[in-house]
Amino acid sequence: MKNTVDKKQQILKSAIDLFNHTHDVKRVSLEAIAREAHVSPTTIYNYFGTRENLLYEVIKILVQENMESSRKLIHSNISFPEKLIGLTNVKLNLATNVNNEILDTLVTQDKSIAPFIDEIYQNEIRPLWQEIIAEGKKQGYVDASLDDETLLVYMDILKAGSVNIDALKNWSENMRLIQQLSHIIFYGFMKKEVDFFRKDDTSATG
Repeated sequence: MKNTVDKKQQILKSAIDLFNHTHDVKRVSLEAIAREAHVSPTTIYNYFGTRENLLYEVIKILVQENMESSRKLIHSNISFPEKLIGLTNVKLNLATNVNNEILDTLVTQDKSIAPFIDEIYQNEIRPLWQEIIAEGKKQGYVDASLDDETLLVYMDILKAGSVNIDALKNWSENMRLIQQLSHIIFYGFMKKEVDFFRKDDTSATG
């Protein structure tokens, strides 16, 4: 059993190494991965069935590693601003170090990987955001007048929208776009507040 686990982990590690050192993941054959892992192509087929299944397992590992880094940051003793900066850097490091085809699969949420991403989002990312929102409110960085559920729905909208935006498919190549989007996400795009719902009029007449 241990030998089986070791072989599978070696195959995944070799696949990650090869995928990260090529501009075109499609050019990395199962034979090349087998050579790197010192196993036969048949062994890879036995463990993963297809090359696509192997790619999805690699993506799962990268997502889980990303989540672990984020979790450690959120549960650390550093300040709230440092946590936000750290979380942003975790995402940027992923963009810098991971092949574009893998990133595209994540961003567009290919139908084969989408259920896994949805599960991670609901069971891990959303609860972590609840923690960071609560901490931000406590420290005065997040507007305490906004309901937690409203802020979480905002995150849901961002997640759903990112799947269908072509401009995000090569996001690692346009860091200015990412920086500006991050600014809008956290601060909005208005420089002056507008009383959209006429709160001042309501309070004056009350």
